[in-house]
Amino acid sequence: MTVIGLQSVGLILVIAFLITPPTAARFWTQRLVPMLFIAAFIGGLSGWLGASLSALTPQLPAGAVIVIVAALLFLISMLFAPVRGAIPRWVRHAHLRRKVDRQHLLRAAYEILEVQAGDGPVVNEPFPSSALLKKRSWTPLQLRKILRVAKREDHLDPEGPGKLRLSESGFGEASRATRNHRLWETYLIQYADIAPSHVDRDADLVEHILGAKLVRQLETYLSDHDLALPVPPSPHPLEPSANQ
Repeated sequence: MTVIGLQSVGLILVIAFLITPPTAARFWTQRLVPMLFIAAFIGGLSGWLGASLSALTPQLPAGAVIVIVAALLFLISMLFAPVRGAIPRWVRHAHLRRKVDRQHLLRAAYEILEVQAGDGPVVNEPFPSSALLKKRSWTPLQLRKILRVAKREDHLDPEGPGKLRLSESGFGEASRATRNHRLWETYLIQYADIAPSHVDRDADLVEHILGAKLVRQLETYLSDHDLALPVPPSPHPLEPSANQ
């Protein structure tokens, strides 16, 4: 096939046609066998469409049109393929970024409520929105954007100028996010020998992938700790909020 192609369309077009279909197929799957079938399909489709277009327009050479069609299919694969396409990857990254920001916001709000409660039980009460800036390294513009998303998702309720309150669902989600963070902190302190003063940052890097199964495994590993509380106490001191 390569020898015939060299005689028909030339070296450059044959190399382009040999490389483009498998490269495009790589965006659709990570498994070898499906990749071979997808590459064959893209190559066959490119040849059929390119030859058809060339036959309808005689002044267009078949080889060049086939390669152009293959390049267009490569571009479509690069942009829209669900596995490694640019747009689906951007969507997944944006979704993960919103999830991380939401969990950071809710956990920061819960820790502010813990500080306000002192030694008493944590209750869902209003807190100053300015206190959130002390909990995370957000700029005021980033915080306003995150707060808009949280209000749209019904996690926060406005409580007058400069005041916020977690909604009922937001308070429950904040409790779960804080509990998962504390479980991971305790695990890192006990099994990874990380100092309590540094464990908060390390737990931040991995806590967002904690599923229900992994949380149950953490609870099993930490069965000798007091996990009866809905939210275990922080292994390190919490910074006071802005109104303390």
